[in-house]
Amino acid sequence: PAEGSAQDRTRPNLKIQDGCNSRCSFCVIPSVRGRSRSAPAERVVEQVAALAARYREIVLSGINLGQWGRDLPGRLRLAGLLRRLLAETAVERLRLSSVEPMDWSDELLELAASEPRIARHVHAPLQSGSPRILRRMRRRYRPEQYAERISRARRLMPEAAIGADVMVGFPGESETDFELTRQLVAALPFTYLHVFTYSARPSTEAAALPDAVPAPVKRERNRILRELAAEKGAAFRRRFLGRQLSVVTLEQPGAEGTLALSDNYLKVIIGGEPVRANRIVDVEVSGLDGERLQ
Repeated sequence: PAEGSAQDRTRPNLKIQDGCNSRCSFCVIPSVRGRSRSAPAERVVEQVAALAARYREIVLSGINLGQWGRDLPGRLRLAGLLRRLLAETAVERLRLSSVEPMDWSDELLELAASEPRIARHVHAPLQSGSPRILRRMRRRYRPEQYAERISRARRLMPEAAIGADVMVGFPGESETDFELTRQLVAALPFTYLHVFTYSARPSTEAAALPDAVPAPVKRERNRILRELAAEKGAAFRRRFLGRQLSVVTLEQPGAEGTLALSDNYLKVIIGGEPVRANRIVDVEVSGLDGERLQ
């Protein structure tokens, strides 16, 4: 159910899928949430139509969002649902939350690239750049397959936000394994990262694995990737100095101005005349304010 999902004043998060059929060795979700199941397309259309009457941007989310529709009659696909939402509702902007890398199909990437009402934003969990660690994690792709998906996303959407989840300190992660992750992150066009330090979850396969990584080593690896992500994020923000962006305003104007979020996931402070929350406006970027654009 997605009732009550519109708690955010300006960007309601609509959950359209729950559960997961994957069995990543570090994850307890399949045990506690069960198998993947999807909200019926008609129900999603109804809810997006209702939310679109009040909100400018709607975020579609799920535990394994890219698997939406696979359990429904006809084995539907997320790209098909997006087309229905664009055709049958007045939603001004749709944003996808995290989608597993191999679920970013050519069809989905091409739709996101060609449809201005879909935010230019690709988030695809990586977890590790080491093929050995990916196997231990029971992830269903190899580093080169992941890299191909991200590279294709960048070719189709040169100005999109591209983010990933990366885990450090998984049991057995050697210096060589970590270096493969660091090199892959450095090579790919990420604009931000969510870096997590591995911690054991009870009843998961990984919790019983030997060769735990010492805590100081995990902290250092976390720091290295966070600093790399910060460099990439800063370079991405600088690209938009002097250019226009489409943003949704997040809060009522304050002393600093109006906080907003661009379609390509950049934080923006709007100065000058106050702009009410929950509006999509075009702004010209005049400067940088730490991790925010002015």
